[in-house]
Amino acid sequence: MLKIIKIPITCIVVCLLLAIGFSSWKTGAATIVKYQQKDTSLRDVIYGSNVNADGKQQSLIMDIYFPPNVAPGKTYPMVMLIHGGTFLNGSKGNLTTHCKELADSGFVAVSIDYRLGWNALSALGGCDKVDVNSLTLANYRAIQDTHAAMRFLVANAGQYHIDAKWLFIGGGSAGAITALDIAYVNQKFANDKFAVAVTALGNIDTASNKYTNKFKIKGICDMWGALPDSTLINKKTALPTIFYHGTADKTVPYDRGYYMPNCTRVPELFGSACLYRQMVAAGKVAVFNTSIGGKHGPVEFTGKVIASNTACFFHKVMQGKAKGGEFDKVIMGCH
Repeated sequence: MLKIIKIPITCIVVCLLLAIGFSSWKTGAATIVKYQQKDTSLRDVIYGSNVNADGKQQSLIMDIYFPPNVAPGKTYPMVMLIHGGTFLNGSKGNLTTHCKELADSGFVAVSIDYRLGWNALSALGGCDKVDVNSLTLANYRAIQDTHAAMRFLVANAGQYHIDAKWLFIGGGSAGAITALDIAYVNQKFANDKFAVAVTALGNIDTASNKYTNKFKIKGICDMWGALPDSTLINKKTALPTIFYHGTADKTVPYDRGYYMPNCTRVPELFGSACLYRQMVAAGKVAVFNTSIGGKHGPVEFTGKVIASNTACFFHKVMQGKAKGGEFDKVIMGCH
């Protein structure tokens, strides 16, 4: 199951420093791994590089999982997943179960690493001391790297058996925030909301590699994520989305709140309940899976449950048969 932090951010900082530390990355050549269920994957594929929060050049890598018995020249829809971890920890390996299940369901499934790190120690001083600029930079680096990963895959779609007409994206927690940002945040919006980061790091679509191709997202899997502005979803922009969120989430708001509870200095976040209402108002199909009383990363939303529901929803989107609705019961497949 996807491992998501379920404690307040000040506790996250202490636990990370004492037990986890900052993540490390493998930069070796891609390796092929065959699983018992005959799934095949490419591990540690380098999609770019950039300077990280520590000022060091970092290779950016991804794992690519293929459906069983891939035939030469055959292409499949692609789902990219982005791990969570407060923009501070986590790795692409957190989403192995999700990716295996999605690949078994007929998708090329991709899990990426991205640059992590911000001055989370500042949060120990409370709302008045939290380093908002550092947090904003971390969020923006994730957007840049994810955009670069998508450009890389589209540019090399044939090599990786990807049907570039059907690109889906998703993630958990910070990864879901990033996935939603990729789908809805353009450079004009970023120049306003992420002004400090744009000045320091440059544009979204020119960072982390030299690919310049465009892409179009066809659907989103939001696992307890949020957007910085709910009005980014409207009749012109709304994309088919499947949401998962717990009503008692204190890390990423279920409806509307802030990155740190009751701290208006940090970015405001519009959670899944709010975004689902926007989807309904826009007339776009959306499925909202709610965990009543569930906290951050509800336990019933296992990797297999999410992959099963999401695969079914995305296939229905491709067929033009997707139906929306709100559900609070866990099942495998479509509701």
